[in-house]
Amino acid sequence: MKTTFFSIAILLGFLTNLHAQDIYLPVSSKSEAAKADYFNALQAAENANIPAFFDGMKAAVKTDPNFFMAYVNLAFAETAFGQYEKAAAYIKPALAINPAGFNENEKIHRKALQAWENDPKADPAKYMEALTVAYPNTPEAYDLAARSAKWLSNDTKSSVKHTLRLLELRPGFGGGYNTLGYNYMALQEMDKAKAAFEKYIALAPKEANAYDSMADYYMTTKEYVKAVEYFDKAVAMGMGSAMERADQARAAMKGNVAVVDGLYQAFVKGDVPAVLAVMDANIVWNEAENFPYADRNPYIGPEAVLNGVFARIGAEWEYFNLTDIQLHDMSGNMVLATLRYKGKHKTTGKVIDSQTAHLWTLRDGKIVAFQQFTDTKQAAGAVK
Repeated sequence: MKTTFFSIAILLGFLTNLHAQDIYLPVSSKSEAAKADYFNALQAAENANIPAFFDGMKAAVKTDPNFFMAYVNLAFAETAFGQYEKAAAYIKPALAINPAGFNENEKIHRKALQAWENDPKADPAKYMEALTVAYPNTPEAYDLAARSAKWLSNDTKSSVKHTLRLLELRPGFGGGYNTLGYNYMALQEMDKAKAAFEKYIALAPKEANAYDSMADYYMTTKEYVKAVEYFDKAVAMGMGSAMERADQARAAMKGNVAVVDGLYQAFVKGDVPAVLAVMDANIVWNEAENFPYADRNPYIGPEAVLNGVFARIGAEWEYFNLTDIQLHDMSGNMVLATLRYKGKHKTTGKVIDSQTAHLWTLRDGKIVAFQQFTDTKQAAGAVK
């Protein structure tokens, strides 16, 4: 999901399916109704339902005005949004609560709130680290430390460390793999990121956020067809916020097709400079094996393609036309073109009419790779 929206959801420590005392840090509220609202709010945030998170936390402090950890969560969320004035509105009543009966978790968080009261942008890292020392076997301590390290301290490597410990304690917690996936993306360890998001989906197949996060991965790798697939899945499961991102992915797909379409139009017009202009400086171009111009594969760079392929075609063929071109969006930021070659060789006078496919790979609006597939026997016969 989007970074801003996601940063709130992942900051709060969302663990389910075990008894609260096994996974959550302790709270001192005596109101069972308030605690029910509190834990429901955490679970709503786990599923990226941020409005329900805020509603639940506000309900908890309404039922129990001295529910310290509910104020803490509201303050943390607003701070992650950069809404420091709103955070201050929760910090003030939290610090007004008598700390005499506080447990160690609440004492540590109180110090964090005091730091924020003095400086809204204070780094809470040392307080989150203190939680892991005070509660070495409580998953939420590592969850909070990991998320805080990532989104408030900008320390991705520490976030990975804490998340891995969290998953040792709670290997079935999908949200932990979600955090891990975004961390690995930030570190450019894309294979690990993909594996983490796949694990998240396997553990939480009914959660729209799992598919939304996987879609974010595919947007990052510019695999727009896959991104659309997963964003649409999230939308179908009720995550309306994924719809805008799905539209962005579709627009990117159309952009790739437009680039390739423009290349073919330029080729038909004989505008070779325009064809070369959409190629990356390090394009890797491969003719089909046994095609007459496969002898210099791979061609690296536009000049090599110009001199090794286009110039030779122009010199050796009376005409060489591309017809019946159809473009198809593919995964992996690729475009597949199906077409026909129709040409007449100057020396032999023989003609070809061959079924052909071109696979184009793009990055940032430039073509970085090309692979030709065609009837090489027909071409070879024409040049002999």
